[in-house]
Amino acid sequence: MRPSSGHLARRPLLGALLATLASPALAAYPDRPIRLIIGYTPGGTGDLVGRLTGEFLAQRMGVTVVPENQGGANGTIAARAITRATPDGYTFMLAGNAIFAIQPHITSNVGYDPINGFTQIVNISESHRLLAVRNTLPVQTLAEFVAHAKAHPGQLNYGSSGIGSTLHIMVEMLKREAGFDAVHVPFRGSAPAVQALMRGDVDFTIDTTVIPLVENGRLRGLAAVGERRLPQLPDIPTLAEQGYPGVRTSGWQALMGPPGMPAEVVNTIAGHVEAMLREPAFIERLGRIGVVASYRSPAQLREDLIEDHRQFGAMIRAAGISAE
Repeated sequence: MRPSSGHLARRPLLGALLATLASPALAAYPDRPIRLIIGYTPGGTGDLVGRLTGEFLAQRMGVTVVPENQGGANGTIAARAITRATPDGYTFMLAGNAIFAIQPHITSNVGYDPINGFTQIVNISESHRLLAVRNTLPVQTLAEFVAHAKAHPGQLNYGSSGIGSTLHIMVEMLKREAGFDAVHVPFRGSAPAVQALMRGDVDFTIDTTVIPLVENGRLRGLAAVGERRLPQLPDIPTLAEQGYPGVRTSGWQALMGPPGMPAEVVNTIAGHVEAMLREPAFIERLGRIGVVASYRSPAQLREDLIEDHRQFGAMIRAAGISAE
């Protein structure tokens, strides 16, 4: 007996439905917990932004977002782990631009392709940074600081979140442009570097987490490191205003995934982040960390990454900076 024409008509529809259900890219996403790898140790800017992002994403997406710190080696350990993850949208990382724009230029075998080895998902924020010194250092202004450093070559030291971090490279660029020498003391993250500054174990640093400490008088701020002055400290001029415009100050935090993530999944995550960045509560809490909301689409983030990789690479080669 031949099947009816109605039965035949239903077969293609059934096949299409089964194909749709079988496709992970088109299935309901998300439907289980998400693993958010944070490429930093606890307490620093990247960690705080990552945990805040996970909290708000969980509310918007309706699933648990589990933050997992994988600090060390300035995020390259976490980055290598992400390149090996399944590209289904259930594992991605919170990362800063140093992982992609700096580390590949100073490490001979970083273990990943900084541009094509990841799926660029969405940019979340940009960092405000400040050059701060210990209160016992006998300087009140950036000009006095530079003069003091030149009068005591190699005697000052500075802390950073690690070799090849954005903070490390910024100080090296300032040293080169201002013409003074200082000893780099790398730490495993921003938090211990700032704690060392508070104790007087190091003399200065450039960081985001020093901003509230300058506000309450526990450290002294000398220069805003960015295109504009900090809203929290409007009386402190920028490096450019004080004669040092050549210090590259780009610093952002973004979500990056394994290579080959489905476009539908990427766009879903980016859409939730875009909406999240309009929430007053999220913006206010970002401000407490010292960063500002900065949405960049997947395509825009890729463009930014390529440009940062090019510019930081040129500066690192000119300065002869290496992690080896």
